[in-house]
Amino acid sequence: MLRKYIALFIVFILSANFTQGAKPTTIVLERSETLSFDKKMNADCQVLRGNVVFRHDNAYMYCDSAYFYDQNNTIDAFGNIRMQQGDTLFVYGDFLHYNGDTRIAHLKGNVRMINRETTLETDSFDYDRNQNKGYYYTGGKIYDKKNVLTSIWGEYSPSTKMSVFREQVRLVNDEFGLGSNNLKYNTQSKIAYIIGPSLILYKEKTTIYSEDGWYDTQHEKSQLYKNSYIEQIDGKKLVGDTIFYQKKEGEGQAWGHVQLIDTAQQITIYGNYGYYRELDRFGLVRDSAYATEYSDKNDTLFLHADTLRTQADSVYNRLKAVSNVRFYRSNLQGKCDTLIYSTRDSLLSMYESPVIWSDTMQLSGNFMQVFKLAKDSSMVWVQGKAMGLIQEDSLRFSQLSGKSLKAFIKDKVLYKILVEGNAESIYYPREQDGTLIGMNRTESSTLVVHVRNRKIDKIVLSPSSSGVLYPELQIPDDKKQLENFHWQDTIRPKNKHDIFTRYALPQKTKKGKRVKKK
Repeated sequence: MLRKYIALFIVFILSANFTQGAKPTTIVLERSETLSFDKKMNADCQVLRGNVVFRHDNAYMYCDSAYFYDQNNTIDAFGNIRMQQGDTLFVYGDFLHYNGDTRIAHLKGNVRMINRETTLETDSFDYDRNQNKGYYYTGGKIYDKKNVLTSIWGEYSPSTKMSVFREQVRLVNDEFGLGSNNLKYNTQSKIAYIIGPSLILYKEKTTIYSEDGWYDTQHEKSQLYKNSYIEQIDGKKLVGDTIFYQKKEGEGQAWGHVQLIDTAQQITIYGNYGYYRELDRFGLVRDSAYATEYSDKNDTLFLHADTLRTQADSVYNRLKAVSNVRFYRSNLQGKCDTLIYSTRDSLLSMYESPVIWSDTMQLSGNFMQVFKLAKDSSMVWVQGKAMGLIQEDSLRFSQLSGKSLKAFIKDKVLYKILVEGNAESIYYPREQDGTLIGMNRTESSTLVVHVRNRKIDKIVLSPSSSGVLYPELQIPDDKKQLENFHWQDTIRPKNKHDIFTRYALPQKTKKGKRVKKK
């Protein structure tokens, strides 16, 4: 009740300011079947009954009976109230108090305001003719052919077609429902303006949340500016500082602190620009883009690329990283130019100069794939100029090369390597007490390497081939490294922040040789 009187006081002040300097006009009695006076009640009160009609400026007021206080320029009207202003605005109710000086009407009981295709319904209503605005305070609704809006407090302007709603606001139509505590709505454009925490549920399939923005209910488009997100029933969620969403087209774009979240696949992509298409579940993120894969609760994968794309079918997801790809996980790091990850078979494919590091091992080649063999085991398959390096100490590297290399990992530990096609190896056998024997260099079609305690324990050659063992002090300089030896630890991501570090790549000369960028 206090809120109502405060609002009426504000309306009165605004009206007084608006009309300051303008002389109030007199209410005119146009018609009544009977007229009498009740001196006991009020000597200046005219008691009117039967088809009563008043006029004030360009507004007409109709009722069954009324008390007319011509000295105060006010009316108390009863029964079948109708106010009419022009041919587009009609107000109905059971009781009317109207002040001709302030031009404010107060109506109670079954109140309806009709303005062309818009209808307002409430039990208690104030209409300020100076500002051409109506207010309700104890609950009401406004509806048109498209939407129905309800709230505890409401304001409607017939001239601007703008409505303001507060407390327990609800907007519904055949497509969606919107809940909020503060909302503006234009009955002509059918646009809802979000001015507080608001939630939209579209056909039980799409949820939209925002604290600032607008939603075009007619064309199903929205622009969202604060703490906003769009979430699909399949768990995919688009977050950003600014989001533009077209529901009919099923497309969303986001700018600033963008997140494309896939809760089902436990992948989140971050960046400063994002795009999502519902039809084929396609997503794209650019500008400082990176992804996190958190299926392993104890170890999250962080992956960066210039562009990250994701696409899903009904169950599985496919992530593609393009240009300057780098990733970090505590037990695995890597880099390449293009990477594709499929959750269907947990397959990671790396293209164009891929490199993987794990503990003291480095793998490189033309093309690389990582297979998840079981819950706790995986395999890395390197194809084309495959090279595996295991750092023995600061000066020595065990080396493996061939056309194909498969590294087998269990419980995050490398335990076996298979090299096929022109297989070569360099390793450093030691005595049981750890004393270095020398360097062994072998060549064969296939070799199997068994790894123990992060070092080569045994090599099996097939067909059997005898290698050359060089004593430590007699190792020729030209035999210490295999042809494609290139230890790249300086560009290895050392932590999750290092995935954004860029390094100059070697460039091809006209003769096909590579030189480093300056």
